[in-house]
Amino acid sequence: MGNIKAGDDMFFTTTMAEVLEEQGHYEDALMIYKILADTSPWDQSLSQRIDKLKGLAEKGKRRPQKQETMA
Repeated sequence: MGNIKAGDDMFFTTTMAEVLEEQGHYEDALMIYKILADTSPWDQSLSQRIDKLKGLAEKGKRRPQKQETMA
């Protein structure tokens, strides 16, 4: 997956976000949680999941590059 948008023809559920998160698709899971949080602002568990995934998504973007040395 990649770049899920609110207008996409799919259902946005907590279960879908959890599956994506388990598969390592942190940015997609984060997007779904944000959409759900917009429609359910009273659900504090969504805010907690968003905070957790922000860090994981950033780590995924900043993968360490291997430095090769010439001998």
